[in-house]
Amino acid sequence: MTQVLSARRLFERAYEMLFPVAIAICALGLVFPDALPIPFPIAVVGMVALFIWISINDFKTRRVPNVVTYPLILVGIVRAVAFRDGIFLLYWVVFFTLWTARFMGGGDAKLLMGLFGLFPDFQLAWLVALCILVTGLPYLAYKYRHQWRTIPRALQRMLWRLVTRQFLPSQAEFEKDAVPYAFSFCLAGGVYLLTRIVRL
Repeated sequence: MTQVLSARRLFERAYEMLFPVAIAICALGLVFPDALPIPFPIAVVGMVALFIWISINDFKTRRVPNVVTYPLILVGIVRAVAFRDGIFLLYWVVFFTLWTARFMGGGDAKLLMGLFGLFPDFQLAWLVALCILVTGLPYLAYKYRHQWRTIPRALQRMLWRLVTRQFLPSQAEFEKDAVPYAFSFCLAGGVYLLTRIVRL
């Protein structure tokens, strides 16, 4: 029994170490397609598989783990230094501001920072906005489908926020009403990568 447990722990440790490395290799293959021996379509397939995993995990746990976002952010910084391109910092400031204002969770903000670190492209920004509208609004309608009677109470709360000047949600309100938006961001990233393959 102890041998099975130790083998399982060894497997988990290897997974924890190799998973971020695999993510970083895929991201490097996307950003520097000529410098790495990994073919661009394979890097895209790897990243799309990662997006699927992130989406499923976010729906289950309401978390986007750091083990996923940090390699993307790190490769984004490497890309910025290599190409002498600091435009990604503008996107990062926006996402950091949205996170501190509790309009999105920290994992979502780091995921977007990773995506825009790799691809600081206005087309990706449009795709993110479009995917939020296409997937987020129906999700909210489904989530609150039985709560239409509470609309007057919600309007009352909004009026009270105006009176008290507490415009931002509290931490408890944010956690209670959190929406798993990682799927929308991953969908936008996947569509963006597929359009890049089509353009090749």
